[in-house]
Amino acid sequence: MKPLSRRTFLRGASGVALALPFLDAMRPSRARAQTTPSPRRIMFVFQANGDETAKRFSAGGETSFQLGEFLAPLEPYREDLVFLNKLHKHFYDLPEAERADNHQQGGSSLAPWKSGTGSFPIGGTESTIGYVEGPSADYAIGGRVLEADESVAHRHLVFRVGNKRNDIWNTHAHAGPEGKQSPIPPETDPYEAYARIFAFSSGEGAAQQEVLRRLAKKQSAIDLVREEGNSLLTKLGAEDRAKIQQHLDSMRDVERALQTGNDAAACVQTSLGTRLDPYADDNHVIMGELFFKISALAFACDLTRVVNFNWSGNTSNRVYSSLGLSEGHHDISHNSDAAAFADVRKIHKHLWEQNTKLYEILKNTSDGDGTLWDHTLVVHWNELGQGDTHSIEDSLVVFAGKAHDHFRRGRLVDFRGDRSFADMLVSCFNYMGFEDVKSFGEDVLNAGGALPLT
Repeated sequence: MKPLSRRTFLRGASGVALALPFLDAMRPSRARAQTTPSPRRIMFVFQANGDETAKRFSAGGETSFQLGEFLAPLEPYREDLVFLNKLHKHFYDLPEAERADNHQQGGSSLAPWKSGTGSFPIGGTESTIGYVEGPSADYAIGGRVLEADESVAHRHLVFRVGNKRNDIWNTHAHAGPEGKQSPIPPETDPYEAYARIFAFSSGEGAAQQEVLRRLAKKQSAIDLVREEGNSLLTKLGAEDRAKIQQHLDSMRDVERALQTGNDAAACVQTSLGTRLDPYADDNHVIMGELFFKISALAFACDLTRVVNFNWSGNTSNRVYSSLGLSEGHHDISHNSDAAAFADVRKIHKHLWEQNTKLYEILKNTSDGDGTLWDHTLVVHWNELGQGDTHSIEDSLVVFAGKAHDHFRRGRLVDFRGDRSFADMLVSCFNYMGFEDVKSFGEDVLNAGGALPLT
């Protein structure tokens, strides 16, 4: 039997095409009996405004550590996590005219380059600054992926929950190249992102509009291609049929969520089938989960291997009214009293609870001989260390996922400021198979190459 093309799509009469997951039938016949390694994926997940460093862990020890109050939601997953404590960002090793304030420069931590000139005010001074002059890790890693495999559709996907504004306080992805300011605006509407990523048109975008129209009417884009999908199912082996069916079911699940939200939608005054406002603070949980599902589907379909997801921009002043708060997150984070710290811990605990939804989605999405959880590295990061002091020498990064067993997991590694955030990014390049990368970004922001985690 002639192998199916890797670029095969289920296509309906309207011109909509939906990408398929990788199937055994797509391999050359002589290779189908052999095990093909699943590709490596990486997903950066950002949350803002620093935390309370003294409350991260209630006890130390590389494997005997105990998670503090706001990290407690991660306890069930600890064997698949690596806590990288107190990484240094070294911004103050840059010349004064080439760095922004810690929120601004920190929000560009995935792009550890100097800042150029521009009109954005630097906090607490009369000076102005521009965007960083170089690519972010998600863009650079995605570029290397495309060099190695040109069949991957998207260099990277960039998502943000909460607002449309794009400036130095909100934009975390950059294209560079070195020496050039080139910020990348994120996608902020999961409904539109879903239609763009999973619906393709041979015309002028009419098919994408058709998908959006049908979503608004609680119809399924899968219905447009059901006949072709059923026909394909009859031609495949049992294992491939199961993959196709799971894929179609997953697509339906996302569309159902796009139409009705999840259980949290009960507190939102909207009728079933009505699109929720992606920019309302009270909808951030639903929008985040939709972006998580879209990310997992994009990984499963091998449409991208790199995602940059952000719960907000840096300096986010989202009001978490569902937590009983009436003041914005950024405003709270500037205070140093016990009540403010309690609210900061409450916000971060809430966001870590939401992050575990991503873990479950990855765990429940099959991928080759395992799941996406087995074959993905999730990198959690923040623009600051301690929120009220705007510190940068004590940043916390959490690696999540089995990540092809590349890292020794179930550990707390405390670097005490001796290694840098840029070194962590080098470890990400190496995990993705690019072991020739020994540093990333400005030399002064690097401290020693990949971290000792394998």
